Amino acid sequence: MSVMREWKSAPLLSLALVAALATGCSSSSGPSPGTVATGGVTCTDITGGLAFSPPLTTTGSSADSTAVKLTAVGCTTSGSNVSSVTDGKATTTISSPSNACNRVLTTNSLTVKVTWTPATIRPSVITFSEYAVASSHSGAMGFTFPNPGGTTKVTGSFAGSDHGAGSSTTVFFNRTAVQLLAACRASGLVSIPVTSGHVSLK
Repeated sequence: MSVMREWKSAPLLSLALVAALATGCSSSSGPSPGTVATGGVTCTDITGGLAFSPPLTTTGSSADSTAVKLTAVGCTTSGSNVSSVTDGKATTTISSPSNACNRVLTTNSLTVKVTWTPATIRPSVITFSEYAVASSHSGAMGFTFPNPGGTTKVTGSFAGSDHGAGSSTTVFFNRTAVQLLAACRASGLVSIPVTSGHVSLK
């Protein structure tokens, strides 16, 4: 199995990244309390990281918990009642029955709740049908949501006019697939910094 195919089948990592896709953006001039933000929002950079406990290994002998902390910046709105968006944060924990790097993924839809700042903006709930492995110009590994031919649905804020059907997210790490797999084979992969990416809800 090639390095890319092994990482393409790493469900724990993919589930954690879904949270990366769900990072929202905040506004300094948000709508009235409890208001659903209309239109769409795009953020041009995502940073943060994933932490695995226990570390990911090639054997996957135990259950695993993934802590995700991400920040999105460079955000702008389109056709929205929120005129100025600056940044947003997402923190979540995802459980998996295995800490294996190459556990075969059974395709499932993944749903994430987005909490906006300020809290006067109601949350968004995003469902991605699938994901695809991506790589940056420098060769760093990442994921794009949804995969080509996949679907996205957004309810709540920033759902656009078609429940977010055109929404997408891409997140990149600071390592190549070869480097990530080498860490799994050695002492285990403890964490992965997320160094870039973008999200667009529309």
